[in-house]
Amino acid sequence: MSPAQVEQYRQDGHLVVPQALAPDDVTAYRPFLVEVANRELAKLNDCERAVGTSGSRFVYDLRQVHQAVWRFITSFAIAKIAAELLEVDSVRLLHYNCFFKPPQGLGTPWHQDCLYIPLNTDKVIAAWIPLVELSPDMGPLTFASGSHRAGFCEEANNNQYSPERIAQMLQERGLRLTSVGSMAVGDVSFHSSFTLHSAPKNLSNQMREVIAISYYADGARIGEPENFYLSSSQALQSVKYREHFLKEYFSGLQRGDLACSPTNPVVYQKNK
Repeated sequence: MSPAQVEQYRQDGHLVVPQALAPDDVTAYRPFLVEVANRELAKLNDCERAVGTSGSRFVYDLRQVHQAVWRFITSFAIAKIAAELLEVDSVRLLHYNCFFKPPQGLGTPWHQDCLYIPLNTDKVIAAWIPLVELSPDMGPLTFASGSHRAGFCEEANNNQYSPERIAQMLQERGLRLTSVGSMAVGDVSFHSSFTLHSAPKNLSNQMREVIAISYYADGARIGEPENFYLSSSQALQSVKYREHFLKEYFSGLQRGDLACSPTNPVVYQKNK
């Protein structure tokens, strides 16, 4: 990453890296990733499938994963960029998700990933990787640029307001709303766990196929079970999600323990 790219990420909390992966590599791994996505989507209810995800239980098993999928989600190239943007020497794999939004699928509400992640660090980053070419009508990510520097935003996370009202509130606070727009196969969008983001409806007639891989700074610990003082049912939902997350990805670990396990390996270490 160039110093300019790192600075842009530092200021905005998100960054698209063109051709971070070779398009042919993404295409080669796509059948294995689509198979996983279809299996997991079948477990969701109709509303969740329309959005492309669940807000309460959507943790992919890292213990029994196809070898090809494992190679993709532990990609050195993506992990290296993640570490450079986080400005750390080493990162661990946190988890991965498939965000497949069907044609005419519903929008994804505004949220911050930190609400669901049981770690004591803000050095957490997600890589959002389209498996097909994305056009602006397919429900691309929209970010509130700079929101990661303002900490947790209850109004945007508790879903008491419409997406349009939240967008207005964010703009009134001086935050710029930025869509990733079109993305080619091989492009990757990175964002901080504290960056507010959403996605509009998929207005196209094509499935929006996206894989998201999350990383965190090596040395992080299991955090406090705070609920960020949410005043809605979203608080209970987020607590349940974090409990599910702890059980599946950090089994046996307690608050204050180093967040390391066989399913959360170091996937990049500088000068090694």
